[in-house]
Amino acid sequence: MRRLPRRRGGLRVAGSAAIIALVAASSFLGSRTTLALLTGTAASTGTFAAGTWATPTTWYLHNEPTPPTGNTTAQFNLALNVTAPTAGTLYNYDTDCDSRAGRSIRRGTGLVSETGTCMSATWRSAALGSGRILTGSGVLRVRARKAAWGTAPTLRAFLRVFDPGTSVYTEISSASVAVTTTSWAAYTPTWALSGVSVPAGRVIEIKIVATGGTVIPEIAYDTTGYPSRLDLP
Repeated sequence: MRRLPRRRGGLRVAGSAAIIALVAASSFLGSRTTLALLTGTAASTGTFAAGTWATPTTWYLHNEPTPPTGNTTAQFNLALNVTAPTAGTLYNYDTDCDSRAGRSIRRGTGLVSETGTCMSATWRSAALGSGRILTGSGVLRVRARKAAWGTAPTLRAFLRVFDPGTSVYTEISSASVAVTTTSWAAYTPTWALSGVSVPAGRVIEIKIVATGGTVIPEIAYDTTGYPSRLDLP
């Protein structure tokens, strides 16, 4: 009897790509999957082109619109892409939270479930055109400062993958840094990644929250002077 060809649901599976298909069909090995979380009413949809990612990539954190042209209220799901900032002025990115330049992150639980207009910030890539396996160091190079003198607060950055089809997040890892100065300085939350599969069609997300200390931390991005970015292997 003639053997019928095996269907693979439209996926091209060969060699190491089989790992991507298996993980995409279930979940990320060693990761924790949670339902999508609302991040407030000031969500920004932005404009995203189809994403590609074939080599180690630097993605920059942007505001909406980008390049920034003035102060805005706090926004979420902002663009994370390979376009370097071109604006020379750092505006106030959360006029509904404070009157200072940059984006303040009010201290809370420090958990990924933190919500609220002034309690977190999120950036997303475009949906990836092809799958990729991450092995190496992921580094968020963010400019930050304390809003005033006081005990250092902690910024916690979560590296996640979002599935637009199911509205489900998969948490890859989290990393924390203490913000120790009232002047803008570079901080580098870092994740050690080993065999983490990101299937095609998924979105890379950075979510930043804060906890601890006695003063509010602030972050700066999307200017030539403060080009905060995400480096992934």
